[in-house]
Amino acid sequence: MPMNIFYDDKRKKWKSDCQEKLVIGKNQLPIINQKNPSGKSFYVKKTSGDSSEISPGDRSEISLGDRFYVKKVGDKVGPLIGILTSKENRRDFYGNRTTFKRIQHYLQSYGGISFVMTPEGVHHNVVDGYLFDDGKWKEMQFPLPDIIYNRVASYKAERGKGMATVRALARKYAIPFYNPHFFEKWETYTHLRTNLKIAEHLPKTDVLTSKNQLNKWLQQYGAVFIKPTLSNRGDGIVVITAFDAGYELATNSKKQQYACLDEVWAEIKQRFKKRKVIIQEKIMLSQFEGRPFDFRILVQRLKDVWRISGIGVRCAGENSVTTHVPKGGSILPLENVLDQLNMDTVNDLATMIAYQLERTYGYLCEFSIDLGVDQKNGIWLFEVNSKPMKFDEPHIQEKALHGLVQCFYEDAGFEF
Repeated sequence: MPMNIFYDDKRKKWKSDCQEKLVIGKNQLPIINQKNPSGKSFYVKKTSGDSSEISPGDRSEISLGDRFYVKKVGDKVGPLIGILTSKENRRDFYGNRTTFKRIQHYLQSYGGISFVMTPEGVHHNVVDGYLFDDGKWKEMQFPLPDIIYNRVASYKAERGKGMATVRALARKYAIPFYNPHFFEKWETYTHLRTNLKIAEHLPKTDVLTSKNQLNKWLQQYGAVFIKPTLSNRGDGIVVITAFDAGYELATNSKKQQYACLDEVWAEIKQRFKKRKVIIQEKIMLSQFEGRPFDFRILVQRLKDVWRISGIGVRCAGENSVTTHVPKGGSILPLENVLDQLNMDTVNDLATMIAYQLERTYGYLCEFSIDLGVDQKNGIWLFEVNSKPMKFDEPHIQEKALHGLVQCFYEDAGFEF
């Protein structure tokens, strides 16, 4: 049943004019009953379940399948979603504010509340977070959220001490945590290849450790990708190609010729220093009007069923080694190349990847995959991303947001 609640800025309290006892958040923070309450109004839904799922207060580790119940202390309103990000030396927070505002607006239109939170704002039973109101981000105090949606934008921040505190809190109160962390390319590859059906679609990949290894790969494949194991948006990727007269090292910004492999190896060591990198065979992708293209596929979960929510197509730029739009790539309408994509195979592959990832990483809500089709219509899986970027296509944006919010409601125990 929909209703309104209010937030008192001065007292940092949640209020309602409802005569019933109401609570909000995973830890069932009581809402104060007050006639004609003032403050910012929120449209929420109410659920009158018999109990609330919560873990014992002194338990630090629980499995995904565990459920703990406490006595019902009032009808619960919500859902309340915490969008987790980091400060990155800012006063408030760092992250994609446009996306955060879109989630907040969309969720509120259906009767739910989202706020932005950082590890620094997490306390014993409340969270100091941020909500966009009247043209600016305002700091407010919230109970523990029903769901934590991880959108921390940097690898360094995700490995910080504060994240361990948030994870411990999520375990203690059995709060669903979307999504666990960035996927490291080599680790993800090793897990996916244990599924033989997925392995059929994985390009040959290994950790790059020596010049001799690079030489053998170039002799076998002619051209290879070198990728940092922790990177996104095509950052740091290079392509090395062997020719009769020497070698070429290409990035999204330039190409450089080398006479011998020693020079190439010296450049690789200088470029990546101590960063862990993988070597991967270069697949000759299908082309559209002379430019290679690949697919960005968004996969989302609802009621334990995984489905494809959108497919975008990206063409490589004239001198780009990747198809990423910020690196010179461009958007291509799906209908232009849809006949080259076997959708039955893609749907099966997406579902297999989802279940394989969950076996490894635990609870997931969404992910995206970078997939290519070679010149013989073979399908290749290049990368899996745990925190999908916003798609440029408006219809995919809308469907993705709708699917995400549906998942919020389902897992928080509210009707959508």
